Parts: sequence; structure tokens; C-alpha cells
Amino acid sequence: MASFRLLVCDSIHDDALAWLGDQPDIDLINRPGIAPDELAERLADVDALVVRSRTQVSAEAIDRAPRLRVIGRAGSGLDNIDSDAAQRAGIAVVNTPGANANAVAELTFGMMIALARRLPAVWGTTEKPSDYGHELTGRTLGVVGCGQIGRRVVQLGRAFGMHPIAHDVDSSVRSHDQSLELVPMETLLAEADVVTLHVPLTPETKGLFNRTLVDRLKPSAGLINTARGGLVDEAAVSRALDEDRLAGYAADFCDRDELRRHLRAVITPHIGAQTIEAQRRAGLEIAQRVADALRGGAGTTESS
Repeated sequence: MASFRLLVCDSIHDDALAWLGDQPDIDLINRPGIAPDELAERLADVDALVVRSRTQVSAEAIDRAPRLRVIGRAGSGLDNIDSDAAQRAGIAVVNTPGANANAVAELTFGMMIALARRLPAVWGTTEKPSDYGHELTGRTLGVVGCGQIGRRVVQLGRAFGMHPIAHDVDSSVRSHDQSLELVPMETLLAEADVVTLHVPLTPETKGLFNRTLVDRLKPSAGLINTARGGLVDEAAVSRALDEDRLAGYAADFCDRDELRRHLRAVITPHIGAQTIEAQRRAGLEIAQRVADALRGGAGTTESS
């Protein structure tokens, strides 16, 4: 007889569902896209939740779940989970930041190339642009946030012949790469030809790239955000593009119509982790980490 009831609230890879279904001590309830009212009803008798970015796990939801022991997020961000409330309730929160690292890093470089070669202005046209684009080789790459995604971006930057510099509030990131040049934010903004953001969305980082920081970028620089939309003041970015104080902007989500239509912007609909490989890795990793935590293992919670 199953010992644990596990509710999957959002879509995860079929291989992950099959693995969970094969575990004799887990009663799997697969309800991707579950409505808030049904979720509220089911919370009373589940031991674990698996979510992605859609499902909001609030303090109120946690209060309705007396049996809940583990919350698993198939992905890196935890901004849709009230981690403080979970900690107070003794609930483990685990995620899979490394699973999508390569997918997000590759999207970042796709955007970087698109900005460098002025692709938004020429898509669907037959005429060459009047202004030349540029190559990435020899350019300075500024990476804000050196979690697993940021470190993969650094690796790709070196492969393209770029000079990476990085800023991170955690000085221990140097242990992963002794040759990585860590600099203050002011130095990174002044020197980087392209700045890319790879930090989680927290109360401390919300609105991190405000008008002041945007205005400190080189007019010839590009800004890329494949982390979280709330990190960037989109109004400040829009003004900077219109006033030629920023060469280009790319983001994996956007709330402003004028940025979606801008000829120097590349906007995608939150597809950073949407590769076949990343989805399978994230699904299997979160299934195994949640099962391990239910069985008394420590599990892991990491940043992006």
C-alpha cells in the first residue's frame, strides 16, 4: 500500500510520471492545470506537491495542507512558492536549477546573436540594413548572477571568443571557476558590451535593473533577461531604446507592447526551459528529489 500521496499540479515529462507511477510507496495524482478551488480541496490529504511556474503555492495554501511534507518545483525559480511559510511549517522545498541551465544559456546566446546582427529589423524583409551588426568575438560579456545558468553562459561566451566578467553577491562562486573575473556592478555596467541577467526573483532583486542601472549601460550595449521579468524596469528599457541610449534588449517575457514591437528588441514567450531535453531532465530530477525527500532524504534547493 502506498505510503505517500503526491499531487502533480502542472505538466511534467511523461518519463517522470512513469517513474513516479512505478514507485510502490507513492500514490500519484496527476492533475496538470488543476484549478485553484480543486487544489484547495486536495491539499488536505497530500504529502507532496510538484509544480512548475503556473501553480501558486501561497502561505494560505500551505496552511490548508497539514500533511504536506515536500514541495517540488520543476525548474529553477521559486518565486511562485512561499518558501518562508514552507520553512515555518517544516516543509522541504526542492527544485531543479541545473536541468534547464543549458537550454536557457543557449537561448541567451541566440538572443545575443540576434541583437548583435540586428535581426529584429530585417526579419521578413528583402533589403539589407543600413547599419552593420557586429561580431561577438572580442566583446566583453557581463554576467549578473553565477548560478548554474550564469556559469554555462560564461562557458559559451569563452567558446565565442568573448571576455566574460561577472557580478554576484555570493563571493564563493569563484570556487567553480578560478579564472572568472568578478567585478562590482558599476564596473560591469561600464565595461560590458552585452549584459545578461541570471539571478532569481526575490524581494531583494525585484526591480534590480531600474532606470539608474539601465542608464549606466554603454549606449552600444545590449541587455538580455532570460531570468525573470520582474528584474527589469521595462519602461526604463523602452525609453533607453527610443533615445538611443541602449543598442538592444532581449527578454524571455515582456509586459509592454512597445517593446514587443520594437525593431531593436527580441521578445520570446517564456520558452527558456522549453526544450525536449530540459523538460525530461527537469521532470525526472524533480520526481526523484521529491521521492527522496519524502523517504527522509535531504533533497536539494538551489538558486539559478
